[in-house]
Amino acid sequence: MQRVLSAMGHQVLVFTGSAEARAWLEDNEPDLALLDIKLREDNGLSVLRLLRSRWPAAKVIMITGFPSAETAREATRLGIEDYLVKPVEIEDLEYRVNSALGERPLEK
Repeated sequence: MQRVLSAMGHQVLVFTGSAEARAWLEDNEPDLALLDIKLREDNGLSVLRLLRSRWPAAKVIMITGFPSAETAREATRLGIEDYLVKPVEIEDLEYRVNSALGERPLEK
């Protein structure tokens, strides 16, 4: 995903743990955050709650390999732009990122 989004011209930061992401979010507002629901020591919904409390206007796309109606409802309640299920097709990722950022989506 990092390679694809960088090739699209986006500046991409990758965090392998929620502690790193939480520390960065204290002082930095992302234009768009791609959050995985399952994290090693945390879950993406708790990071989403922090992001919403600190930066309510930030765009968010949740990603999961383990979809459930409950997590989808909670993420939607917290105001995500989109919800992707792994494996994510490159064209779909490009389309959804452009849509979330309000850019003209590439043809799907």
